Amino acid sequence: MDAVQVGPFAIPWARFQVFLALLAMVVVAEVLARRVDRRLAPWTYNAILAGFLGARIGFVLENASVYARDPLSILYVWQGGFDPLWGILAAGGYTLMALPKNLWRYALFAALAAGLVFGVFLVQKRGGEEVRLPSLTLTTLGGTRVNLQDFRGKPLVLNLWATWCPPCRRELPMMVRLSQENPEVRFAFASQGEGPAVVRSFLEEERLAPEWVLLDPETQLSQVLKTQGLPTTFFFDREGRLVARHLGELSEALLLGYLRVLR
Repeated sequence: MDAVQVGPFAIPWARFQVFLALLAMVVVAEVLARRVDRRLAPWTYNAILAGFLGARIGFVLENASVYARDPLSILYVWQGGFDPLWGILAAGGYTLMALPKNLWRYALFAALAAGLVFGVFLVQKRGGEEVRLPSLTLTTLGGTRVNLQDFRGKPLVLNLWATWCPPCRRELPMMVRLSQENPEVRFAFASQGEGPAVVRSFLEEERLAPEWVLLDPETQLSQVLKTQGLPTTFFFDREGRLVARHLGELSEALLLGYLRVLR
């Protein structure tokens, strides 16, 4: 399972996992606040906020050259882009300043509860079977039949998208540009549930010319790869093994990070 379905919305499992860990931290801190010291209750919320801001600022600084081209995108937190180490350092620094020494051990206990919950779900998640590039034949906009196995030999970024999907439309120009700047990695954009006329009209309107646009009108890829929402991007190594997947809109900084892992 890569996402938690809440009505029509799919929440990436990694984000839900973090939510559960922080919830455990809040619950433990609230219990300790009632039994030990009231200051532990506001501390936990402020520490989480400090961690959130630290993780985001750290990620932005690590990718400063990318965000310098579009500073407003620093605020697009829904795209992801957080460095856990920076977050832990920020939350820890706040704790050292905000709490007296005699309460540090209780704060550590609450933080360990969060770490335990996160670790338990992480171990369960890693127990899944290896996913490989499916042997599935789709067609290009020109009508040529292509089997996905033909993409083996180079790392592959496989993006499942649709013209009606706002996050897909936002990220596609950036992904097409990076595909042209990184020829050592193949990019394939598989339209889900749409015909050639709709896809061609959209690409012409946006003046986009990806090398590989695949048509999947029956959404076979979504079924085989068990996609729970659009856009979803899959990262396969040169042997066709799945390295990573990302549900939801990608930022340029995150995509560059995935490409570094692929190489």
